[in-house]
Amino acid sequence: MKAGIFLVGTELLNGATIDTNSIYIAEELNKYGIEIEFKMTVRDVMSEITKALTYAKKNVDLVILTGGLGPTDDDITKEAMAKFLKKKLVVDEKEKQELLKKYKAYKNPNKTNFKEVEKPEGAVSFKNDVGMAPAVYIDGMVAFPGFPNELKNMFPKFLKYYVKENNLKSKIYIKDIITYGIGESVLETTVKDLFTEGDIFYEFLVKDYGTLIRLQTKIENKKNVAKIVKKLYNRISEFIIGEDNDRIENTIYECLNSGEKPLTISTAESCTGGMIASKLIEVPGISTNFIEGIVSYSNEAKIKRLKVKKETLEKYGAVSEEVAREMLAGLKTDVGISTTGIAGPDGGTKDKPVGLVYIGIKVKDEVKVFRRELKGDRNKIRQRAMMHALYNLLKILK
Repeated sequence: MKAGIFLVGTELLNGATIDTNSIYIAEELNKYGIEIEFKMTVRDVMSEITKALTYAKKNVDLVILTGGLGPTDDDITKEAMAKFLKKKLVVDEKEKQELLKKYKAYKNPNKTNFKEVEKPEGAVSFKNDVGMAPAVYIDGMVAFPGFPNELKNMFPKFLKYYVKENNLKSKIYIKDIITYGIGESVLETTVKDLFTEGDIFYEFLVKDYGTLIRLQTKIENKKNVAKIVKKLYNRISEFIIGEDNDRIENTIYECLNSGEKPLTISTAESCTGGMIASKLIEVPGISTNFIEGIVSYSNEAKIKRLKVKKETLEKYGAVSEEVAREMLAGLKTDVGISTTGIAGPDGGTKDKPVGLVYIGIKVKDEVKVFRRELKGDRNKIRQRAMMHALYNLLKILK
């Protein structure tokens, strides 16, 4: 079975918005062996959308559209579908009432808002739990809003329906091993000899949360994948931070709560500016552990909030092992993280270049400070400093 993806929206072509939806869609379809034959981006122009649908229906079994389901004049995806199918647009009364309830929470809708629950006559709808417009499916075509959180809310519902309707079974087994702290090329060199079975496809994928070793095969080869995974753990366990949907912050949360008494944690951040605290509090239940996050960006804040000695700052500078260590001392929880560094683009020197970061980790009485020279622009350096901090904390907790 083959599918095609249409990303509808002029903003996707002029650079105002970046597509992430197609990645998610492809990964979900991949589980059922549904091959993506093409991905195209089209403007909010009726003739261009209908032309794209004409091409798609001749070449694939399933057409997936994202974007253009809102209430404004340029939201014409469903109108284009109806025109292509020679069907009229209708409004389901139940869906209209649900829309009214949603809008009542903060404003009254006008007539244009009812456009969000229009659909081609005969279409099946999938409830939108996080937004306004439901997804609609008809005659091998399905349309979703362009917002990623809304797509991710409704796509599983659609896929469950579509799999049942077409009597599909999961043909593909995918296992992701998530690593951090080892470069992609070094990782491949280190483990590639373990992949000797020709019916198991493997690849390396760099994500912002780590580098994945992805193993993909037919579902009947699941046991062979498990054998390779065991070998991976034997060889590179120090770099493995999780599997599949695991994320490092969730694993840290589990470690903090694995003993008889939960460990408390706080952060003192300079160059990362609260990114570590933000990442940790994404985890439901972390309020049991997380006490506070201090962004001590200036020297004055480090002195006042964390009791860093003025003499230490004058002698070693804010970006130093000594200051990272004293920032930790100002945290009174079981576990602490501190960061201080030069994110750039300016401020570097020969001795302290842009990208230099000191990361302090405290777990009860154990204190370690790590020196890292990170590459990239300002945002990349800060992101990598955050991940290095979480990675090193996880290693110590484990």
